[in-house]
Amino acid sequence: MTEHKVVILSHDAEVYQKIILGQGLKGLSIETCQDVEGGSPHLKDCDIIFGTPEIASKVLHKAPRLKWVQSMWAGITPFLADGLRRDYVLTGVKDVFGPMMAEYVICHLLMHERISLKRFEHQLRKLWDATPPGTLQGKCIGIMGIGSIGKAIAGAAKFFGMNTRGFSRTPTHCDGIDDSYLPQALTAFVQGLDYLVCVLPDTEDTSGLIDESLLKAMPDKILIINIGRGNVIHEPALIRALEKGKIAGAVLDVFQEEPLPCDHGLWKTPNTIITSHTAALNFPWQIAPIFASNYRKFIKKEPLGYRINFDQGY
Repeated sequence: MTEHKVVILSHDAEVYQKIILGQGLKGLSIETCQDVEGGSPHLKDCDIIFGTPEIASKVLHKAPRLKWVQSMWAGITPFLADGLRRDYVLTGVKDVFGPMMAEYVICHLLMHERISLKRFEHQLRKLWDATPPGTLQGKCIGIMGIGSIGKAIAGAAKFFGMNTRGFSRTPTHCDGIDDSYLPQALTAFVQGLDYLVCVLPDTEDTSGLIDESLLKAMPDKILIINIGRGNVIHEPALIRALEKGKIAGAVLDVFQEEPLPCDHGLWKTPNTIITSHTAALNFPWQIAPIFASNYRKFIKKEPLGYRINFDQGY
């Protein structure tokens, strides 16, 4: 007997439906929609939404029976917009993107040490480039945000013999972090780093955290990698630092406005790599089991995994 109804809101809704149907979930009826308009007819009697924040956040007001929303993304910022209802349980996605994010970070660390882009430029000009490469061994990496992703990055960094620092809002300890820093020690955290990796969420406390004063406290050898949220970096200050050679470079996957406008200064800023929010993609075969696991808890009235605190923003 059907007791619950979920509306799947995603461009890959039918793929998600196929996976969920194979999970053997009891008492669940499923409707699939790829956009806001398509979801409207099915929302009035659903109590669950499983979708991408960009779509699901726009239809909350159309689901009067809503009790639970399972986000398909790690980032849930659209659900936190002013004026949106919060009388439901919101759950996110964790423990999925760590390996992919770690791959991304290590890829760009190695490219930087091995001077890969400069060597390729020389190759195109048929120039023999025997510049000695660097190594990750003994280099110091600072990781802002020690959740599941930050811990995966720390573990990968230790494999390559790096020294690791962790920055978090509250005291956090894990095997891959050599030294931990709290917000009051932010300046000390960045001093002496070779690499700074940001995996922070979009919250009021993190907005503009990497600003002109913090950039000035960083060594000029530092490479900044941002795979968290675009609000963390004050983009005009970053552009100025890169143009003046105050830092070695930046690898940016996320931005304050996405897609990045064609006239944005970062497109032509020196020593900058833009990867267009592709550091870790959402694969249905990884995300759907999280929904299935939470649904089993939902029908048993057990606490759901990865519940979001609306006030904290994560």
